[in-house]
Formats: sequence, structure tokens, C-alpha cells
Amino acid sequence: MMPLLKTAAWKRWLLLVLVAFAAYPVQAKQKNVLFIAVDDLKPLLNCYGHEHVHSPNIDALAASGMVFQNAHCQQALCGPSRMSLLTGYYPDTLGIYGMGPERYRFRPRFPDLVTLPQHFKNNGYVTIGTGKIFDPRNLDGDWNGPQDAASWTHFFGRNPYNANIGGPIISGRYHNPALKDLVAELKKKGSALGLTDKKLQQYVRDHGGGPAVECYDVPDDAYQDGAIANRGIEQLEALKNSSRPFFLAIGFVKPHLPFVAPKKYWDLYDRETLELAAHQRYPQNSPKCAETEYVEARTYSGVPTTGPISPPTQRELIHGYLACVSYVDAQIGRVIAKLKETGMQEDTIIVLWGDHGFHLGDKQLWGKHTNYEQSTRTPLIIASPDLPGAGTNRSPVNLIDIFPTLCELTDLETPTGTEGKSLAPILQHSRDSVNEFAATIFPHDKHWGVAIRTERYRYIAWYKGMMTKKRSGARLKQKPQFTELYDYQSDPLEQTNLSGNPSYKEIEKKLGNMNQAHVAATQYRQFSN
Repeated sequence: MMPLLKTAAWKRWLLLVLVAFAAYPVQAKQKNVLFIAVDDLKPLLNCYGHEHVHSPNIDALAASGMVFQNAHCQQALCGPSRMSLLTGYYPDTLGIYGMGPERYRFRPRFPDLVTLPQHFKNNGYVTIGTGKIFDPRNLDGDWNGPQDAASWTHFFGRNPYNANIGGPIISGRYHNPALKDLVAELKKKGSALGLTDKKLQQYVRDHGGGPAVECYDVPDDAYQDGAIANRGIEQLEALKNSSRPFFLAIGFVKPHLPFVAPKKYWDLYDRETLELAAHQRYPQNSPKCAETEYVEARTYSGVPTTGPISPPTQRELIHGYLACVSYVDAQIGRVIAKLKETGMQEDTIIVLWGDHGFHLGDKQLWGKHTNYEQSTRTPLIIASPDLPGAGTNRSPVNLIDIFPTLCELTDLETPTGTEGKSLAPILQHSRDSVNEFAATIFPHDKHWGVAIRTERYRYIAWYKGMMTKKRSGARLKQKPQFTELYDYQSDPLEQTNLSGNPSYKEIEKKLGNMNQAHVAATQYRQFSN
């Protein structure tokens, strides 16, 4: 009888153990995050309805995830947009509207504010970054540095270029040997004239040494984005056996000007068939403060500094932008292919975003720096193996919504105070929208334009000179000096400012109240140290 008693006791013990494990299940490894940023990428992609654009790899990602058709940055400028997204706060709240000067440096002002990758690092993730994630001009200005050491387990400022080519040979951008000789000659002449630093750089550009485009037959990793993709692939290989989840951020720099890409990507397009912007002037009745003097492409050789830009030059610029889009698409494809090869795709959330849009000739603009649709609208695609499947969403979305979304999808608590809203309900198909509007701010001509974008309308209120550290709600004590209203159902190209039109009286009143409420909610505040 004794052996039977032992067996019965053992069975009871085993049953208790099994019950205990059932009550406290072993936690599965948290989802990884592949965080892909693309500089100056507007939603000019096949998956966004532009069938002439060759973007098969981004299209494949879109087919497996959610495509946000109405996503907008919080300021159409690299540094402020990225600081906003990576902290989860509007530029209005942070008071960061530019790059370079000390007042726009992040850590001296906010030493204890936790960034998105830092939050993942603090919660046990390996956080690795390379390329352009933050804009270094909001940090220490070092493009080859760690890009905010508190955020990363490791950050790679330099990346492995093609060993035979050795990387871009002129200012990190161009390859053409004839251009190299020209730049050397121009620098010699400029130095003889006593020019230095920015004045010497401008002299070189003014005399042909800084073209807006380059089409040259080199391997992908001869240019910067190919080298950035190399680093991302290397890190995925290193991470495949890690017991810890990872947050891998890869920041591509094209299609930012200059439009330089290997020749094979230029060959994907027939320049003569490329359509120019149909409407090349500012909207009728728009205020002067909405017009920017800075047209980015005009700072490059081959583009006139003033006056009309000829149709052939416009087509060359559009051709260059598209070539860069296809070039970056190929690098994204290489990275995702490596993710699949490692077997980690089923455990990885992929987020692809652009930091803002880009005008390609509409309003005679070639750059960002406005509050208009082509400048603020950006691609946003989120794919996760745990989500129900692909889809398209047209509700207004802010880039600051990415922070709480990733927290929810990875079961991390969202830091208190962040201003975005999780898009998880949209991704899970339980809700169609989480925001009434997306909001963007842009300062110009001693005015502050605050734009809100709903599914159908854009309303912009221009406030006069009240954006300071001590404004403490002063902006609300005055009505906006100018307003703009656009109806994308009847006027998709923003040809006419409808503000003041009696037919839109009620909707303008509603949008104005929404704008004021947003302004009140995003007053600058000093974060405690």
C-alpha cells in the first residue's frame, strides 16, 4: 500500500503545481518594434493611390497593415516634428519650433523628459538607432554622434558604406567626379576672395557646386541610405538570438534635398510623362503671413533663386524626388526581407512614418515650411502580427499618436501627460477614429499659424506674436488676426480660402471653437526637472 500512497501524494502535488502555473502563466516575450523614419516623405506612394510611383516594398507593408490616409505632422519642419513625435507632446507645449539655437536644444531644457525609445529602454528593451531619428540640431549638433544617449542602448552615427566606393565624396551627398573637381576649384576661388564657412558654401552653390539632383551609376550603399540599411540589417542579424525584445529605429534621409540616388532608380521613370502641379499659386484670399519666402530647392544649383521655375527644371526636380522615393523603398525592402529571414517578423510591430510632407511645385513651392496639406500630410503605416489585418483609415491622425499606440501594442504603460491618443482601437477595428482633428503649428512673419485638419476641412488661425515661454494663455486673449478655411471635398487643391464665406458660417464657427480649444490645451509649460 505504501507505493500507492506515494503515487497518490505525488499526483496531488503535481496537480497543485499545474494549477499554480495556470494561475500565473509564463509571460510571453514582448513584441519587438521596427521603427522606420523617412525624411521629407509625403504620401506620394503607390499604396496611397499614386500608381505611377514605384514603391513595391512599402506597398507590401501597407498590404499587411493599416494605412492612415489622413495623418499629419505637428510642425512641417524636421526637428520640431521629430521632437514632438519622440516625446509625445505638441511643439506648442514643448516650445520647440526650430533647430540650432540653444532655446531649441532638447536636453538642456528637458533633462528628465522621457523619449519614446528611452521609455522602451527603461522597460527592458534593447534600443538601437541609426540614421536620422532625432534631428541632431535639437541635440548637440553632431550628426555622427549618439543622438541623445539616454534614449539608446546603442546608436550608430556612422554606417558601413560600399567598400569599393567609400561613400559619397562631396559633403556626404554627391558622387560625380567632375562635380568633385568643380567644387575643389570653386572652394579655392572663394577662399581667395576671403569667403569662409556658410558664405563659402553659398558661393560654391551659386556657381554650380551644389546641384539639386544627381543621377549617377553607383551601388545602393554608395549613398547614405544604403549604408543606413546595411547597419539595420547587421543589427537584425545580431538581435535574432536575443532574449530581450528590441526597439530598432532606422532613419532614412531621402527623399530630402538634394535629390541624389543611383541611376537605376531614375531609370524607373520617364521624365517627359511626369505631370507638373496643376495649381501653382497661393490660394485666393489667403493671408500674406501664410506665404513663405524660403523655397528650399532654390538654395541649390540649377534652380533659379527668384521668379518662375521652368517646366523642364520642375520635371527634373519631380523626377529626382521620385527616384529618391524608389531608392528608399528598396532599402526598406532590404531591411524587412532581413527581418523575415531571421524569423522575427511574427514577433515584430513595424511602424513606417514620414516626418512631414513636401510641396512639389504647388503654390510654386519646393519644400515644406507651411501649414498647407502638401506640407503637413505624411504617410503612416502600422503593421503587427497581432492585429486583425490590413485596412485603410481616413480619420485625422497626429504623429504624436504613435507614442501611446506603441505603448498599448506592447503592453507598456504610457507616460503620464503625453498628448497623443492611442490608435490601437483603429488598428483593432473596434473604432473608426480617435481624434476629431489633427493639429499643426507653423510660425511665420511674426504670426503663429495653428491648423486643424478634420476628415473634410482644414482651418488655420493666424495669431499675432504671442508664442513665448511666458505667454501663459495670452494667445487666447486675442482673436486670430487672419483665418483660412479649405473644403477638400470641393477644393482638393486649396485654390480658394473660404473663411468668411456665408455658406460655411456654421462649420467655420465650429472649427474656430475647436482651434481655440486646442490652443488652450497646448499652452507652453515648464516641465519639472
